This record gives sequence, C-alpha cells and structure tokens, in this order.
Amino acid sequence: MPDSTSNGKWRSGFLASPVALTRLSSLVFVVLMFGHMSGYPWSSAESPQETHLVASMKSVDFNFMGERSTYWGLYFGWGLLIGVLLFLMAAMLWLLSDLSRLVPQRVGIIAAINSAVCGIGAYLSFLYFYVPPMLCFAANCVILLIVAARLLRAPTAAGGRGTNEIMTAASPDVPDGALR
Repeated sequence: MPDSTSNGKWRSGFLASPVALTRLSSLVFVVLMFGHMSGYPWSSAESPQETHLVASMKSVDFNFMGERSTYWGLYFGWGLLIGVLLFLMAAMLWLLSDLSRLVPQRVGIIAAINSAVCGIGAYLSFLYFYVPPMLCFAANCVILLIVAARLLRAPTAAGGRGTNEIMTAASPDVPDGALR
C-alpha cells in the first residue's frame, strides 16, 4: 500500500515539474502546427469575391528582392514556413526540457522569452486570426511562465558549479577550458 501512495505522489510531482510542463507546451505547439496546416491552402472559395481575390493573388506578379514572385507565392510560402517553424518550436521545447535539471536558470530565461513571445502570439491571433490559435498561444504563455518562475527560483545543478564546469565534467572528451 505505501508503494502506491508514493508512486502517486511521484506522478503528481512529475506532472507539475518544469520538464513535464515544457513537454506539455511542446505538445500544444504540435496541436497548433496541425491546426495551422489543416487550414491549407489558407483561402476560401465560398464567394465570387474570394475566388477573384485568390485568382488575382496568383496572377499578379512583381519583382521582390530581384526575383519574380506573386502575392500568392509569398502568402502560400509563408503559410508553409509558419507550419515548419511551429514544428521547430515544438521540437526545441521537447529537447530543452531535458536541460532544465542541468542548467535551470538558463532554461528558465529561455522559457520566459518564449512565454513573452507566446503572449504576443496570443494577442496577434486575437487581433488578426481566430480563437483556437489565440487559446493555444495563451495556454503556452501561461505554461511557460510557470516553467520560467519555477526554474529561475531553482538552485543550480551540481552544487552551484557554473555551466562550463558542468558541461566539461559531463563530456570528458572536451578539453578543459574549451567551453569558456
């Protein structure tokens, strides 16, 4: 019986840990990416005006930074790029979560910056887009703010040693002082 109680405490403690919260944020970015990509081709053809607008975007070409382009090419390319960047953000947060035990303050700073960017993303989504991306960005803003607060208050790993000493000790193949 005591084993199940301690196991339950471990699970609840882990689910509220910076590692789990950072990975949750990563998963929210995956949801955001799939939601964004499910809107492909990011246009509607429900009315003649919309169809005409898309046709105009595809037919009007111009010189952009020395290259011929269309408004549709820029619009479509940026839509794809946003999907790729959302996936990158998800992957980076997932991998970053492992470092929160090693260098909590640095990961906390990164989480705080990402939280601020997500707050801006929520605001811009509210102004220019739709409620679902606004909610995803707002959720990530709150999650990453909690992560940042917890990590910035955490003691440093390895008894207060600096990052360079930790990294050097963790990888014996690196010559002493190479990370400084």
